[in-house]
Order: sequence, then structure tokens, then C-alpha cells
Amino acid sequence: MHYLVERSTVLDYSTLSSQVQLLADLFWCDLERHNPGINSLRLSDEAVQGWKERLRTLPDGSPRKGTHLILLVVRALYLDLQQWALEDPARWAEWAAPSPITEADLRGQAKQDRLLKARMQQRTRTLVPVLPRLIATAQAELEHTGRLLAAMQNTEPEAEITVDGRRYQRTKTTWKINAVALDDGPGPRFDVAQRDCDAFWTWATIEVLRRTGVRVEELLELTHVGLRQYQAPTGEMVPLLQISPSKTDAERVIPADPDLVSVLAKIIRRVKDDEGRVPLVQRFDEHEQIFGPPLPHLFQHVVHYQRQVISTERIRSLLRKVAGRADLRDVDGTPLRFTPHDFRRVFSTEVVNGGLPIHIAAKLLGHLDLNTTQGYVAVYPEEVISRYRAFVDQRRQRRPSEEYREPSDSEWNEFRDHFSLRKVALGTCDRPYGTPCQHEHACVRCPMLRMAPAQMPRLLQIERNTHERLEEAHRLQWLGEVSALEENLRHIADKKRQAERQLQQAENDEAGTQALD
Repeated sequence: MHYLVERSTVLDYSTLSSQVQLLADLFWCDLERHNPGINSLRLSDEAVQGWKERLRTLPDGSPRKGTHLILLVVRALYLDLQQWALEDPARWAEWAAPSPITEADLRGQAKQDRLLKARMQQRTRTLVPVLPRLIATAQAELEHTGRLLAAMQNTEPEAEITVDGRRYQRTKTTWKINAVALDDGPGPRFDVAQRDCDAFWTWATIEVLRRTGVRVEELLELTHVGLRQYQAPTGEMVPLLQISPSKTDAERVIPADPDLVSVLAKIIRRVKDDEGRVPLVQRFDEHEQIFGPPLPHLFQHVVHYQRQVISTERIRSLLRKVAGRADLRDVDGTPLRFTPHDFRRVFSTEVVNGGLPIHIAAKLLGHLDLNTTQGYVAVYPEEVISRYRAFVDQRRQRRPSEEYREPSDSEWNEFRDHFSLRKVALGTCDRPYGTPCQHEHACVRCPMLRMAPAQMPRLLQIERNTHERLEEAHRLQWLGEVSALEENLRHIADKKRQAERQLQQAENDEAGTQALD
């Protein structure tokens, strides 16, 4: 407790809460549960090894991610106490003890960092192609809800209207514009104004995040007074967006392009009150757990007749919902979701790959270290791709031009017939194009035969016939036939195992599909 109080002077609330959870729950409480009566930080080798073994897995038995972070926090505890014991022995000397975390325990940190960076960059490469669909969905929903709200305001209760080909009915409530969708039968009642509000803030969040690369807390701290202008030496007025000090406690400005200025102007028009001013609202800082001063925040809305700055969780919820409605999926069908920080990585990747020097990108993102920016940027290997394609083109130029001529009709027919002739009784022959059958169509012996699970009864019939012929060969002393038939049986057993593996894989895939559904 005294250690955490001492550390609280230099930590924000969320970081302090994280350290409390790591040190109190995952470290000391775990040691007390498995080592009753422990009362000293000077731990035995058995207690340390047991704790490290338990740390590697979660309560459900799955591997724990971020183990190295916990080890670093515990190591920092011991090293801080040792340093403080030298500076103030009367208070801290009794708690100083050798650290149970060795250099060997932290040796895999660099590898874990590389794996984390690779996962981040792969996620960015996955999300970039589907971002236009997310943007289009948010834009379409905003336009639809705007037309629906305008139509409902001029509609009598219980009357039906059609907007964008969809049928709606306004309910009897008079103090709020509620409606139900009628296309697939009467659906649940919803607040039209609230749906329009959600659609607007979803669109505004996506547009500002993808055009600025700001953090989500910086997004929510944007104010009307943060919009500035800079007069260039040429006399041109350049709009600037001022970003308040956040994670790095460093203020910065971002040049605003016309599209971003248009988005900010729509936000300002949305939040202005009847007097034409952006209302002053206090924002609750989730990291420091305090309210800030009243400021004209841009991302504010009305909740229960009271203006509030939109919360971080609300932003995340809006992004999750619009990604679900856009039905974003990876190439393997896995649903994709966007978080606020994903837009920051996409922004950094696009500006760097677009030619912006990485040190300028670091200034825009508010990074103090270029290595941090490089970790965000999923740089596509354009140089590698272009050099390899040039190599292929050069190699083609050295080969005879006849190899690149148009194939004749007979050659195309031969190529097509090759694939049609692959189908055999037990499955499919996967021998390469232009190669003859090496086993004289004895398919059960051929390693190139891909067994079809549906043909398992035929294979079992072949196996029974082979056993009958083997018994006859043994009876008549046809030793050459015996050897050949025994070899056939060994290959038949291999094909049976191959078909069983395919059946098991098909069952697993079906079970996985049902679980997703």
C-alpha cells in the first residue's frame, strides 16, 4: 500500500489502477493463496517458481498474454524499494529484498514485442481494404436517418410513410418521435431522433479519426476554440486543428484539409444551441477520474435533457455496431471490427506509404520516438514488389519468345482434358499436367490419389476382395501374388486413414460453422 501511494504521485488513475491489479491480485494475493502465512517480500525459490508457473496460464487454462508486463511491474517494485532503501533507510530498508525476476525471465520480451508489432501491422493490412465499405455504410445511414427524421416530423401518429423504399409507422407518442419498421413485420419501436443522433456521431467519429489519426481521448477533447488559422508566407490562410496535451503531455497542431474542415463545420452546426454558440460542458477524464473545466467540446450530446461529452465506451459501441451492419469480413469469413486506435494505425500507414516522411508523421501523431511510429506503420514492401516484378520481366526477355505465344485450340483442349481425366473411381488423381500415370492405373498404390470420403464403401469392397484373393494365393502357394496382394493391403490401409482424416476434418469444420452461427 505504501509503495502504491508513493507511486500515485507520478501516475494517472488508469495506470495506477492497472498496477494495483497486477501487484495486488496477480502477484501478492496469488502468493498468499498458495503460501499461507507469507509476510515478507524475500521469497523462497519454491514460492517464486510456483508463482511463475501459475502466471503463464489463465484460470480457464488458456495461455496468458502480457506475462512479460507483469514480470516487469514486479521487477520495478523490487528495484524501486532497493533504491528507496538507500535514500530513506528508516522507512524502506525493511522491505528491500532481492528481485525474484531475473534477466532470463525477461529474455523473450523482444520476441514478444516483435510478434505484437507483426499482429498490429497485419491487422492494419486487413482493415485498410474494408475501410471504404465502413465509410460508405456510415454515410448511407446518416443520409437515411436524416430523411427519415425530416419525414417523421411532418407525419401524424399511426400514419405510415415510405423512406428510401422502406416502410415505417409513427407511434402514438407525442413528446417523442418513435416509429416501427414494417417491411419484415412490425419491428421494435425506436426513437427516430436518437437513431439519427447515433448515425451522425458514428459518421463524425469515423471521419475525424481517419483524417487526423488522433487518439480517442484527444478526439473527445476537441473544442471549438481548438480551430485556428495560420497565415502562410504566401498570404494563404491554412486552417489548423489544435490537439490538447494527452498521453505525451505535448500539445500539437494538425493542418486541416478542406474535407476535415467540412466535417468539423457540420459538427459545430450540430451542437450549437439556440443562441448560435457551442455550449460549455465539463468532460470527465476517465484516466484521471476528475472533471475538467467547462469548455465548448465538439463531441457532446444530450442525455436525459443534460449535455454531456460523449464517453469513450460510447464511441467504441458506435464503431462496433456500424461494423456489424456493414458486415465486414476477412477473407476467411471472420467478422472484422474497428476500434478507435485502428484508425490511428490506418492513418499513419496511409500517410507514410503516401510519401510523407516518417518524422513528419511522428509529429502529426504526437509520438516522441520514431520507433513508435514505425511500429504503427504497416509499410507495404513496394520496393521489394517492384524489384521482383522487374526481375521476372527481365528473365522472360531472356527466354525463347515461343514460350509466350498464344496456345492453339488443340493445346487448350489437351490441357482441359487433362483435368477431366483426373476423376477416377476412388477420388481424384493429382498428378501434374503433362505427366503419365506411373502406377498403370493401380490407384490404391498411387500416392497422388486424393481419396474421396464418399468412396469409402468402394474401398472397403476392394479390401474384402483383396483378402479373398490373398487367401486363395496362400492356398495355392502363389508366393509372388501373395507379396503383391499384401503390398496392396498396406496401401489400402493408408487410403482408409486418409479418408478418415478427411471425414474428421469435415466434421470439425461443420462444428465450427455451427458454433459461429
